[in-house]
Order: sequence, then C-alpha cells, then structure tokens
Amino acid sequence: YLPDAIISIKELNKKLNTPNDYQITKNKRIILSVGRLTRQKNFSYLIREFSDFLKINNEFVLIILGEGEEREKLTLLINEKKLENKVFLLGFTENVYSYMKKSEIFILSSLWEEVGFAMVEASMCNTYIISSDCPNGPKEFLNNGDNGILFKNNVYKGILKSLITYCKLENKKIFLDKVELKKNARKYTIFKHYLELHKILKV
Repeated sequence: YLPDAIISIKELNKKLNTPNDYQITKNKRIILSVGRLTRQKNFSYLIREFSDFLKINNEFVLIILGEGEEREKLTLLINEKKLENKVFLLGFTENVYSYMKKSEIFILSSLWEEVGFAMVEASMCNTYIISSDCPNGPKEFLNNGDNGILFKNNVYKGILKSLITYCKLENKKIFLDKVELKKNARKYTIFKHYLELHKILKV
C-alpha cells in the first residue's frame, strides 16, 4: 500500500503565507468546500443543508472553490435561497491553502471519492473535517469518524446534524481530532511517499 504523493511541504508552507485575493466577511466563521462544480461533488446538497443550518446558527459563511458545469445551477440555488451574502462561489484558485488556513471547517459532500485530495490538504492546514461516508476513502481517513465527523452520504439533514454536533464539541476534542488527522495527512506528502517507495524498492 503506497499513498498518493499529494502534498509538497515546501509549497504548502509558501502558499499558507500568501494572502488570498478575496476579503472574507469580517467576524464570520468560515466553512470551506473545494472541487469541480459537478454532480459528484454534490454541492447543491451542501448548499441546501447549509441554508437550514443558518436558521439555527448565523455565524458562518460557506465558500466553495472550483469551476464546472453546475455553476449556473448552483448560482440559481443560492439566489433562490437568498444566500448571496452567505454562500460564495469563488471559482478556481491556484492557492487553496490560504483559504484552508482561514477556514474553521472543511466539508466534503461528495457522492463518491477516493481519499479526497482537498480533505487531505485541509487537514494539513489544521482545518476540522466533516465528510460524507461515501465510497472509497473518507471513512478510513477520518478513522471511522473517531476523528472528524462522518455523515450518511446524501441523506437529508446529514450535514445539518453534523454542523450542530460540531458546534457542541469541546475545544479539546476539536484540537485532538485535528492533530490525528494531520498525522494521517502526512502519509500523503511527497517526502513520505519517497520514503515508503524506497522501502519497497529495497525489499
């Protein structure tokens, strides 16, 4: 078993310290999601669930990074839900790390996924993870939900209940979960990939 080489630590550190080009609304807590605007990523479901969550907790904004064929559909949904000042489709960016650094929560809402590269990157940026239990990798990465929060894939109120659960967590639990997930994420660095490959070739 050889995890993909997703992250360059050198690039990560450089981009973490590069300001992003979007001024986040002040005094708002940020939820982030990243990926192509396609059916697979299930962003329409995320937006609907977030809309319901706002009725309970109005402190957050949702930022979605990525481009794709569902942009128009998602924009119409945002307008329909009157979320223009709460949900932001910011398109493609070369520097997702600077957004992850400023975000409190990363949500993976996909219908299916491998481990989820953006989720691994977010973990390296100390962002708390909430993910669907979709096939194939998120469940394993989150240690079956022991670290981070798993919700039933594409089920009504799945994300809503997960966000409510998150808001009730003690700071110590959030901190420990992020520590464990960062450990998991380090398996996907280029350097770790090199070390594991070296072991295999030596054998």
